[in-house]
Amino acid sequence: MKNFENQLKPENNNPQTLQEKILVIEKKLSIEYSEEEKESFNQWLSQVPENSLEKPMTITDIDDIETFLLQMPNYKEDKINLFFTKKEFTKEELQAILEKFSKTNPSFEISLVKHGNNVISIGIGNKVRNGSTILSGEYFGHYHPTQIRLENSENLPDCFVAGLMPSVGDIKGLLRHTESVKNGTRIFSKNGYIFIKPTAKTEDFSQAVEDFSQNYFDLFLGVNRFDFKSDDEVLRYFKERFCFEVSFHYFDKEKAGNDNV
Repeated sequence: MKNFENQLKPENNNPQTLQEKILVIEKKLSIEYSEEEKESFNQWLSQVPENSLEKPMTITDIDDIETFLLQMPNYKEDKINLFFTKKEFTKEELQAILEKFSKTNPSFEISLVKHGNNVISIGIGNKVRNGSTILSGEYFGHYHPTQIRLENSENLPDCFVAGLMPSVGDIKGLLRHTESVKNGTRIFSKNGYIFIKPTAKTEDFSQAVEDFSQNYFDLFLGVNRFDFKSDDEVLRYFKERFCFEVSFHYFDKEKAGNDNV
């Protein structure tokens, strides 16, 4: 989800406009950061070695990355990235990094971007979005947390409940940063991942984005105006509306779900 407004208006039980829906959702989510989370994040940040795209941290194995990754969200919303380098990062290794992180079920977003063959950046986000991502390279993928409490989850699309439906921000990013996602990108959750590859280069999708936005935010209010009944219908929707090639990959189909439903 993209940025929610900071101030809250009186609760609207029947929000109609996109802004009204966002304000109601923000109030329902009531995203907070405990003192423990803040202290842990601050301590982690103070111990991170100096690094940058020009001077990344050198590792010999992708397992070394786990040593540097935090377990608390970036509550400050500062742009924070970890840069790593080794002889080469294969696609299988990048997949393994995000998959391993996702299976630990963190409460915050991260992203992974490949800068050439031997440098990657991992952007650290908060509980609802990630403003740290550097899109100057190949956007391999990012992670969606599933700790948000959902109403009427039995009526919502399975992939949405599982944290595997692209958000409005994801859709806009895919359409805007075509070079970074030309080979496709992935959205992970604790339940699996979705692979998305845009195939159109010149079409105007502004109306499709507007329509998607209205219905997408309704999902957080427990209303499925998409009327999706299966992942196949979701795939068809993104193919017809946005010219996206999409495929779902579940770690364990029987256990897929949201933490708070």
